[in-house]
Amino acid sequence: MVHTTRRQMLRGAGLFAGVLTLAACDTAPPEGATGGAGGASGSTGPLAWWDQFNPLQDLHKKTFAAFSKEGGPQVQYTVYNPADQGKALQLAFSSKQMPDVFTLAGIDVPPSVLLEQGWFAPLTNQEAITAAVPEGSLVPGIHLFDGKLYSFSIFSFRQYETLLWGNKQLQEKAGLDPAQLPASWDDMRAAAKKMTDAGGSGIILPLKFAQRMGTFVHELAQTAGFPGSRLGGTDGIDLRTGEYRFHDDAFVESIDFLRSFQQDGTLFKASTSLDARSGRARWAAGGSGYFLDGPWNAGVVSGDFKAMLPNLTVGSIPTPNGDKPVLTRPPIGGTFWVSKQSKQVDKASALLEDFLGKDYQTALAVAMDQPPLDLDAVADSDAHETYKQAIEKFKAEVFLGPTPQAREGVTAVEAAMPPSEPGLGGIVQGVFSGQVKDVRGALRKLSDERTKAREAAIKKVGGPATVEAWAFPDWKPGEDFGPERYLT
Repeated sequence: MVHTTRRQMLRGAGLFAGVLTLAACDTAPPEGATGGAGGASGSTGPLAWWDQFNPLQDLHKKTFAAFSKEGGPQVQYTVYNPADQGKALQLAFSSKQMPDVFTLAGIDVPPSVLLEQGWFAPLTNQEAITAAVPEGSLVPGIHLFDGKLYSFSIFSFRQYETLLWGNKQLQEKAGLDPAQLPASWDDMRAAAKKMTDAGGSGIILPLKFAQRMGTFVHELAQTAGFPGSRLGGTDGIDLRTGEYRFHDDAFVESIDFLRSFQQDGTLFKASTSLDARSGRARWAAGGSGYFLDGPWNAGVVSGDFKAMLPNLTVGSIPTPNGDKPVLTRPPIGGTFWVSKQSKQVDKASALLEDFLGKDYQTALAVAMDQPPLDLDAVADSDAHETYKQAIEKFKAEVFLGPTPQAREGVTAVEAAMPPSEPGLGGIVQGVFSGQVKDVRGALRKLSDERTKAREAAIKKVGGPATVEAWAFPDWKPGEDFGPERYLT
């Protein structure tokens, strides 16, 4: 029914099928390229699409080709380095040359803030998309604003970015069992030392990518704080009380753990100049035995570093004592957004419907990027064994947590909160560079700044939101917090 609705709309607009034109690259678009509001495309030209999903390039090209064949416009497609896309989007927004559709890679600002600044247009096919996603997938303040749908997720929330990826060949050279990656922090340090002693490096960290380093620390802190601190999400909040707890022992210990590789001499020496993509390339070339990354690492290796694929191994996020990880993820945010500058919002909205279809969701498993909404589709797919192993780990280790944004007034408050600089990722970078000497002091300052910013925003905005809106005293780690619980 969704596809019929979309085709009818496209035909009714008088569109015709054409040859798909794709311009995919790993960095910035070619000189002179413009986004969806650049003027040249008008209301009948191609759609400009920017994302960072390197492993999904072939799948997206096929999806765009099918859309064009069925009567949709052509798509100009650019794949960015995640660390570069945010800068490109900011430049495009200020110059009114935004792509029609884009992701928020590299933008460390809540969508609610971007919405206030005029970044997004609401989707024009809200009813069809609502019918296509699993019940409870669309959350006010995340996907819906003032009752209008702006985005949705094509992925499962059961995922994390701090999987431990190993190089089988280097592990064996160091006398390690590649089938048993280290589960505890001490075991991982010891394994990294053995690989360094064998003539290599133990681990590469993408220290140039502050956002990714902050994510690593958030996820490590959840395992370090379980079950006491109940840290969840990616904003340093204790979900029991709603307090900012960046200065919690769990955060301090997690940063100390990552820093220990530098202190042990097992960190790849050029890590300070590497982001996620360049760090992965060095690791795949044999630069280190271990690399922390999300499930998409299997897809990138399969596509870009095929020689590495037979040596690929994967383990869960390491925990302080080697216990089974328990991580909390809030409802996952929107994947793709349509620009308010776009002159083709109807057509861009129609294209997004295809990303909820069975063909695309099934293909996501094979593409090996973020997990598809239907995790069960992975087991019987042609995905690499390590990707299947990662997804099985997510099923057992990741639980749905609450999000304050589902409560009335929170979105408005967060939209009024300025970002703190440095954020968690910047503090981690400062620790490694030696500029941050007092780790807990810097983290406590961050907690205090976020607390004051929230208090000031609540006072400025007014309305129903209070500090208690960020607290969920009845939530327990290791349990799913479904959307129905926001009503109790």
